[in-house]
Amino acid sequence: MALTPGARYLFLFAHPDDDAFIAGTMRDLMTGGSEIHAVWLTSGGFLGGMKTREAELAAAMAALGLDGSYLRFARFPDLGLLPRLDQAADYVASLVTELRPENIFATAFEGGHPDHDAVNFLAFEGVRRSAQDPRIYEYPLYNSSGPLWHWKWRINAFPPSPPETLYNPLSHDAIERKHAVMRAYSTQWLYMVPARLASSHERMATRGEPYRLCPPDRDHTLPPHAGTLGYERWFNAFMRIRFKKFAKAVLEARGVGG
Repeated sequence: MALTPGARYLFLFAHPDDDAFIAGTMRDLMTGGSEIHAVWLTSGGFLGGMKTREAELAAAMAALGLDGSYLRFARFPDLGLLPRLDQAADYVASLVTELRPENIFATAFEGGHPDHDAVNFLAFEGVRRSAQDPRIYEYPLYNSSGPLWHWKWRINAFPPSPPETLYNPLSHDAIERKHAVMRAYSTQWLYMVPARLASSHERMATRGEPYRLCPPDRDHTLPPHAGTLGYERWFNAFMRIRFKKFAKAVLEARGVGG
């Protein structure tokens, strides 16, 4: 399904820098006449530096050309969305009710980071609570479904599962803006370097940024892919989050279990 030019879009992000993975699509939609609203549920800062992260975000959005009046910051705690899913879902529902987007983009449900997966759930739950009916798309960041020779990392690509991956080839302007956004997030170089390597000018022009339409019946209490999830493997030394904790939070936010 091709993206609709001239429509209203709501982009939901967990952290400053998540936007870098879909910034080219945002830019092309903007120049095509679409109305773009962007929301960050957290400002990063789990290890400190929240003000720095927000300053980088402001520079990134200036490079993208998105006016500050279309940006919102919820400032839920970084790595603190799970215990606040109900409150965050009400926040997203209020945005959907106010803005009435025809399309929502969210970070993918892919097991790379619990906040990314939480934002994906919040897109669904916010829509349900708002009684609106926008299409929900997702885009990948990173996950641990890759081949062994990549240390099981998969960057800028979904785990190999349905639904079908779609691609949005980018204009030269969008590619340049995307790369400028990446440069703005200088404190996040550990993520931006592999993201930049996976988004060369040629690849973005000929293939483009990956995204897909989310299935309406997605079950966020089931793991997004087989095997150990990324945040269980790579970051659990400080995250200390397992998928069963994520699934429990989802059920509680939906009013099931407790």
